[in-house]
Amino acid sequence: MVTRHIIGREAGKWPGGLTVECLNPSFLLTYRAKTHITNRADIEMEGIITEEKIAFGKFISAKRKENGLTQAELAQRLYVTESAVSKWERGISYPDITLVTAICSALEISEHELITASDDIHQRQVELQARKYLRLRKGYLWTFNGIYGLTLLTCLICNLVFTHTLTWFFIAVASCMMAFSLTSLPALVSKKKGLITLGSFFFTLNLLLLTCCIYTSGHWFFVSFASLALAFSIVFAPIVLRNIVLPKELCEHKALLSLAADTLLLFLLQTIVCVDENQLYNLLNPIGILTLYLLILPWAFLIIIRYIKISALFRTSLCLIVSGLYILTVNGMSDVITDHKPFVLSATNLGNWSNYYVNGNVIALITITCFAAALLFACRGMVSAKRHFSKTGTAKTK
Repeated sequence: MVTRHIIGREAGKWPGGLTVECLNPSFLLTYRAKTHITNRADIEMEGIITEEKIAFGKFISAKRKENGLTQAELAQRLYVTESAVSKWERGISYPDITLVTAICSALEISEHELITASDDIHQRQVELQARKYLRLRKGYLWTFNGIYGLTLLTCLICNLVFTHTLTWFFIAVASCMMAFSLTSLPALVSKKKGLITLGSFFFTLNLLLLTCCIYTSGHWFFVSFASLALAFSIVFAPIVLRNIVLPKELCEHKALLSLAADTLLLFLLQTIVCVDENQLYNLLNPIGILTLYLLILPWAFLIIIRYIKISALFRTSLCLIVSGLYILTVNGMSDVITDHKPFVLSATNLGNWSNYYVNGNVIALITITCFAAALLFACRGMVSAKRHFSKTGTAKTK
């Protein structure tokens, strides 16, 4: 018997006059040739062992030994014969693809490691970190949920012992629900975690306020609800609108939707306060009119920045002009709306900074600064526009 190693396309004369050629350059073929072999089929029947099969077999053997298993024990776990495991380890054959998961489980390796027949250190570290995270998450949830359960049990017993009925216990329940929404709930949800957490916190916070209102026999819940809704809208509405899918017609108007929601909630809050104080007659005048005037500035900024199609420099100039005019007239308009006085600008005398003139002087300096800055931005915008038109005209001429 003669053993010969053939690499690449190297060909050689075998005993018996047979020429053998390896077609795959990545394989290291070991052939056992006998003098009576006269064709390729007989050689294949003798077994062509590739480098990949040898490496795979060594990997299976090493992992089996690491886990303290014999071939018979591994075969028993996989429901195959011991000879099948022996063939895998000797590089004669591969296991059936349906056994991949079972082999990985028996040898405590990943499918990627089995397929590549190598230890994937990075993958093992990732899986180890994932297992640590799951254990930490489980411990975190058990700890906080245990604290909430123990707190509620203690409050239940104390409430029944001292008052013989359930009163303030419901405040404790609402408080634990609010704490749960901020601590445990984010660890339980995987999709839209921020929106779900924010929504649950808003709901449980209002539930806590409602419980306190009922417990104290108050009538202030609707005022607190409207105040919280306005505060949440101002802070979180832009973030929420940015992360939700809207119809195509509304995608370009998210800033408008956010400011519109703030405006409606502000008027809702004022309406509830007026009803609560039995002053509904003041809703339109002066409260409603004063609110409309105060909202002019943010709405003007929105229209200028989002909907006026001019350069950024000119938009900045317009915003500064509107700011200057608003600051200049806000005190006089407030007196007209609330006290029904004639419109008068604040007294100004930059040479006299006594108490009578100090307010008007500050307003005048701020207004002058806004107008001066607006003029500078407008001039810079005209220079940029002139350069742009010059370049465009030159390009068209060429």
